[in-house]
Amino acid sequence: MIEIPGKHLLIVEDNRSLRQMLTWEFEELGYRVTPTDCCTKALATARREQVDMALLDYNLPDGCGAELVEKLRALQPEMRIVLSSGRTSERDIECCSCHFEAKPVTAQKLHRLFQKEHGRKVTG
Repeated sequence: MIEIPGKHLLIVEDNRSLRQMLTWEFEELGYRVTPTDCCTKALATARREQVDMALLDYNLPDGCGAELVEKLRALQPEMRIVLSSGRTSERDIECCSCHFEAKPVTAQKLHRLFQKEHGRKVTG
């Protein structure tokens, strides 16, 4: 695997199997991936490293993905963020300043989205 500069992806997903699968798929696509399962660890990562993009689950054990979006944006305003959920609709999170994708969503689809939005924030 060859890492591509400017492709550090933070995956915040509490479902262990899904998190691992997405990590493998994005690594195959050349991303440097930091996988985590909660808001606390995601924020710690964003405080210590530059993160280019993030894929966030909506329902997390220690908070809400929509609230995490705002906290990550405060730390790294240029981070491109996609929020994903199988139980929440885009209409439910209209106030959130990021792109929403309903689960299931594939790494390939997200990769195309990140490539399309290269160099600017993803907004919904």
